[in-house]
Amino acid sequence: MERVVHTPTVSGSIRGEEPGNRRIRRDYLASRRDLLDAAERLLAKHGGRFSLVDLAAEAGVSTATAYRHFPDVDAALDAYYTQLVETLVSRMEAVPAAPDVLRRFVAVCELWVREAVSWGPAVVHVRSSRGFLQRLHADDPVIGRLFGALAPLLAALTEAGFIPPGPAEYGVLIWVTVFDERVVVDLHDSLGWPSARIAAELTGSVLRALGRPAGAAE
Repeated sequence: MERVVHTPTVSGSIRGEEPGNRRIRRDYLASRRDLLDAAERLLAKHGGRFSLVDLAAEAGVSTATAYRHFPDVDAALDAYYTQLVETLVSRMEAVPAAPDVLRRFVAVCELWVREAVSWGPAVVHVRSSRGFLQRLHADDPVIGRLFGALAPLLAALTEAGFIPPGPAEYGVLIWVTVFDERVVVDLHDSLGWPSARIAAELTGSVLRALGRPAGAAE
């Protein structure tokens, strides 16, 4: 076996060796990702009935590592839900502009359903007992992030004449209620509907609920 010779650089670090703090940060983020992925799997399989020891085992990390990230399961579930919403919103915001705002709205709805089919079986177990608007008015940052992404889309639909004017909070409430992950999972698992059909039906339901005439082209 050859001996590896590390050459110090001008800065004093060793060429070929990652700085310690960067490596620690990388390992920290990797173990956190593993824990949050494990939380999704355990939620889908067992609901919220698992311990931090179970979470660590599912993630393939030590219990001590799990406790370095989260003091308890509730904190892990909060982090999981926060990450999920942030990812969903970021992907919504990345949906390319379309020839008209209605097409972009439809594309966002399709994305939402595809995502919900994936994580819906887990998320149904971490729902808050408080209502969407109650949490919004309490300055819940996660709900505020979602509202901030959805409200402008509805405002654009209104400006373009696709739906009549109405309170932004009501419009977003209707949208998130129709696209509740429990609804998506139920249609997917119980009726066997594919994501495309679920998205088409729910999108039409939202538009009609917000005042778009039935039968209008989408």
